[in-house]
Amino acid sequence: MRIQMRVPESVDARVRRALLRIGGGLVGRRIESVVLPLELLQQLKQSDFSDQQEYDAWQKRNLRVLEAGLLLHPRVPLDKSNNASQRLRQIIHAALDRPIETGKNNESMQVLRSAVMSLASRSDGSLSDSCHWADVEMDLLYAADGQLAEVAKDAKTTRDPEYSKILSSTLSSILGWAEKRLLAYHDTFDSGNVYTMQGIVSLGVSAAKILVEDVSTEYRRKRKEVDVARNRIDTYIRSSLRTAFAQADSSRRASKNQPNPLPVLAILAKDVGELAVHEKQVFSPILKGWHPLAAGITELTPDAVQVLRAADKLEKDLVQIAVEDAVDSDDGGKAIIREMPPYEAETAIANLVKGWIKTRVWNPQANQEGYALSAVETLRIIDETLDAFFQLPIPAHPALLPDVIVGLDKCLQYYVIKAKSGCASRNTYIPTMPALTRCEIGSKFQELCVRINTLHHIRSEMDVLEKRIVTHLRNCESAHLEDFSNGLSKRFELTPAACVEGVQQLSEAVAYKIVFHDLSHVLWDGLYVGEPSSSRIDPLLQELEQNLLVISETVHDRVRTRIITDIMKASCDGFLLVLLAGGPSRAFSRQDSQIIEDDFKALKDLFWANGDGLPADLIDKFSATVRDVLPLFRTDTESLIERFKRMTLEAYGSSARSRLPLPPTSGQWNPTEPNTLLRVLCYRNDEAAS
Repeated sequence: MRIQMRVPESVDARVRRALLRIGGGLVGRRIESVVLPLELLQQLKQSDFSDQQEYDAWQKRNLRVLEAGLLLHPRVPLDKSNNASQRLRQIIHAALDRPIETGKNNESMQVLRSAVMSLASRSDGSLSDSCHWADVEMDLLYAADGQLAEVAKDAKTTRDPEYSKILSSTLSSILGWAEKRLLAYHDTFDSGNVYTMQGIVSLGVSAAKILVEDVSTEYRRKRKEVDVARNRIDTYIRSSLRTAFAQADSSRRASKNQPNPLPVLAILAKDVGELAVHEKQVFSPILKGWHPLAAGITELTPDAVQVLRAADKLEKDLVQIAVEDAVDSDDGGKAIIREMPPYEAETAIANLVKGWIKTRVWNPQANQEGYALSAVETLRIIDETLDAFFQLPIPAHPALLPDVIVGLDKCLQYYVIKAKSGCASRNTYIPTMPALTRCEIGSKFQELCVRINTLHHIRSEMDVLEKRIVTHLRNCESAHLEDFSNGLSKRFELTPAACVEGVQQLSEAVAYKIVFHDLSHVLWDGLYVGEPSSSRIDPLLQELEQNLLVISETVHDRVRTRIITDIMKASCDGFLLVLLAGGPSRAFSRQDSQIIEDDFKALKDLFWANGDGLPADLIDKFSATVRDVLPLFRTDTESLIERFKRMTLEAYGSSARSRLPLPPTSGQWNPTEPNTLLRVLCYRNDEAAS
């Protein structure tokens, strides 16, 4: 073992000597009463080491072990008011800067021993005189956390019932150990040891996920979508805050017996404020690693609202009593009422709920953690926020509902804008047209399809959310008839419009990317290059058909027709671009016109798909420009030249010779314009055209 651990013989001998000395001093004492790092510090001197540096490092290492076992992970949880723990912490931190003298009669060593033994000998309720000084489970469980990923892999593939039984028992123990600390984390952690909380949360969440997702037979059978991490964090937050709030309530009750006690509402406000600040500053930054809305103060709002409503009722009752008692007075009780300034609980409730809305509504622009929430996760947050809002014990849900919807609408709109950003427009993929002369001069579309599905799903869910809001309002005792007649206050306005615009932009981007980028080798670089009869449209149609199949299998059927229509429009643009701006590698004779017409018919047939594809009227509508241009390729050259002269004179008059028409941009071809005729002549393969 010594060789495997690469422990030098000198170190081994030194430790053996120390253990012999410790054992020799155990006269009448049990070995369980020994705190080993403390004894090692006292038994080994600087002379036992090769140099001062080695001795200092060894002393610091043992002090760190004492800190871990007695302060960070003690067997028995520490009382925050424990003087010994404060004293030990001071001693250790001071010794890390300046080594301490460890002689048996040295004062600093005696103070250290007193603090260590005071902490180590605390009882956990069992009848034992042993020193349970370190939580051994914590050493072991942190080591286990690094192995849980491998355990998860095994659990997914193993069907051995004995293995699953043992694994379930072990993971349940780990989860129980972690949750014992996390279900009341306000008591377990403070600013001194909060850095250990992240590891414990990670351990508990990992164990819970394996138990639910990989060990649970019910989950395997039903395959329910469960966010285990989020559910556990929710439970920890609710349990811890309720425990802390209950403890604060006990303190408030005790304060009543004190001389000159503060009003209960003042104490409540102070307690809630302190608890909220502590939660936000200390715990929320850690818990947000597993839950994007881990702002525990939202859990305190319902309790505070209930107290405010009680205060409002109390105020109204007291005013009523005062008025009834003073009804026979000269001023009818007006003087008494003036001495009772209103508490305005309803205003306080409204402000509190508005703060809750601001905290609860997820702000993606402030998402500094960099979480990439899915559309499903985002919509679930929206849904949960609406449910939580209507569960608040307030009388003014209809009045505050617009604030909630505006916040959620902006959140979703920002998500939609981000979902469609980063993709190029249709013009990005259209190649630059070559000069009007015969002289020589990247995202996967599947990903864009998923984005289109996402935006369509969000748009569809808007209707569902609006119906759910109406249902919530019907169940509100404070809702009135006019709350249902005013539909605008219950509608999302920004998000649906952003979704429609986003789907349109992404659909065009998909279409033009496929045609002009992904298939450029068979369209721009292949179609009619050289001899048209030997470079026809078949290769383009084959690859285009494969892409259409992927689209059909990937895109939601409600937006599928839109994308395929855009692909047909892009294909027609590409076909025209090849004919009228194909560059010096292309030229056409009148005899090629039949080939071109047959190829274009084959392109339209691909999208018609024997009646299973796009409607015929839709195909005719978007292929009209190509259909009008193709007859020019059958027309003889002399007729084209005469028509070009006539059109040019009509358009530009006598200065036509010095003002040749500029070439149009893609999508603007018109057979009655001189530009189009000029391009047909440019690519006409005969002497007259030249």
